[in-house]
Amino acid sequence: MDYAMAGGQTLIYYINAYTTLISAVLGVCFSIEAVIAKTETSKSRTNALYMFARSLALMCAAVIPICRNAPTILFIATMAMLIVQIVDCIIGIVIKSKMRTVGPLIMAVCHAVCLSLSI
Repeated sequence: MDYAMAGGQTLIYYINAYTTLISAVLGVCFSIEAVIAKTETSKSRTNALYMFARSLALMCAAVIPICRNAPTILFIATMAMLIVQIVDCIIGIVIKSKMRTVGPLIMAVCHAVCLSLSI
């Protein structure tokens, strides 16, 4: 019975790790899109570059738990991505974009479920 529990916990760990990594990779992709987009001001491009730097850092943190058994780093990375997705959802509501509201909301729910299963 203990062996099955350990296997179940391992499965939950990797579902959490890959969910967090997918979310972080999507953030990097969206930030790259913002960097290469044709913008009218250099300030927009500068902001996009800052967004890229932060997204890349989160993605690097999300890779660590996949390469090594690092539950604490996974918890922190998942919590960070949960916060990012909640804020993205709020931004989607403010700008009245269904796509930019629903997508982050779904990912936020996934992160919340992963965190609740990991505790």
